[in-house]
Amino acid sequence: MYRRVLTSVLLLVVCCHWCTNDAQAELRAGAVRKSIVPPFPTKMGGFFDRLDNFKGVHDEVYARALVLDDGNSQIVVIGSDLTAVSSEIAAKTREKISQETGIPPKNILVSCTHNHSAPSIYTPGRLGELDQKLVEFFVDQFSQAAIDAYNNRVPARAGFYAGELKGATRNRQQRNDLVDTQVGVFRVEEREGRKTIATLFNFTGHPVIVGSKNLLLSGEYPGAAQRAVENMLGGVAIFTQGAAGDVTVHRSGDPFMEIERLGRTVAGEVIKASGFIRGDEQIDLAAGSTTLNLARRKIPPVEESQKALEAAQAELEALEDNAANKEIREQIRNRMRLYGMNLRMAKGIKEGTYKLPETFDAEVQVLQLGDLVIVSIPGEIFVEYALELRQRVRQLLGKSMFLAGYANGYVGYIVTPRAAVTGGYEASVARVRPDAGRQMTEAAMELVAGLNRSGTP
Repeated sequence: MYRRVLTSVLLLVVCCHWCTNDAQAELRAGAVRKSIVPPFPTKMGGFFDRLDNFKGVHDEVYARALVLDDGNSQIVVIGSDLTAVSSEIAAKTREKISQETGIPPKNILVSCTHNHSAPSIYTPGRLGELDQKLVEFFVDQFSQAAIDAYNNRVPARAGFYAGELKGATRNRQQRNDLVDTQVGVFRVEEREGRKTIATLFNFTGHPVIVGSKNLLLSGEYPGAAQRAVENMLGGVAIFTQGAAGDVTVHRSGDPFMEIERLGRTVAGEVIKASGFIRGDEQIDLAAGSTTLNLARRKIPPVEESQKALEAAQAELEALEDNAANKEIREQIRNRMRLYGMNLRMAKGIKEGTYKLPETFDAEVQVLQLGDLVIVSIPGEIFVEYALELRQRVRQLLGKSMFLAGYANGYVGYIVTPRAAVTGGYEASVARVRPDAGRQMTEAAMELVAGLNRSGTP
């Protein structure tokens, strides 16, 4: 009898302890911004024909970090004004953060805006070879920003709202308006006084306003948008790039004036959307991750590629150049771009001057931040996949979703099977097979399905 009473008392004490912890669990958050302008000469990326060192800084480029802590789990989101983030940078950054804070690597997202006016992480002229000096510099800046944000955590509230921006982008591969108009906004503010800690937002459109002749570092329009949001709302603004593989922005006129105009336009929607957010003091945080092994796309041998290119060229020459045939001629040119790049690659592989791995590791990550699900993809995925994922996540969990591309690594363009046939620039330089997007989509949904109602993967 005594043992039964003692056991019951102990169970009651344990249960009350759990209840007390749950009741007292509060969201805490911190955010930090750090410059990533290299303190040494380095090349600029973003364009094949730009091989010179940067000559100066038009506007500062940054890494920005947000840390969220619900008392049980912690999430880190790092955004940067780079063109790409390699899996090596992501892995080393995560390792340093994890060693210092104990946060699991799978709970850490390392992303970039895909800004084409940034320092290049790759050695010019050597495809896929990383500039190790830059790698270590970025790892240090990224990890220190996150560690500082972790150490600066304060009681917070947070929430999500989806804004919309129409007319700013177009589908450059299909030449139509198949785009993602959502402007996803996750606002984090101090619990007392509601001072902004961070504004995490997502928009979809290639930052290629400033061309390859420019040798000044710039955050491009995402940098301008982040500055405008920070100036208006305070705190740290973090831009994550969406499924911009086939989506670009409308622009005209002076490039640097255009990045300010479009940046303000995006920021305006972010600021408007943030006004609808009434943050919660308790939100569930969860994370999941899986790594896929993606096959290299098929590169036809030299003879086959040569014949395909010659046949398309003959088809183009036989077609009269007039207004009625304009669209057909453009379709042929798109196929010629694909065949021409196939020929270059095939020759390089045959001669041993071009090496392409047979497979690519690609991490798909899912983060849950309360009512928001973030799916991260390591490359330039086409927008159809993001639109599909958003609908499926909503149907499955009843939650909002945005896709963060260019995250935790880079496997290049992730095109649709249709684009693999119709050609164009994206299909011509893609490195993974056209079924990679489907594999990533289904892997993401498996992770999403693993999030139960309490937010535990």
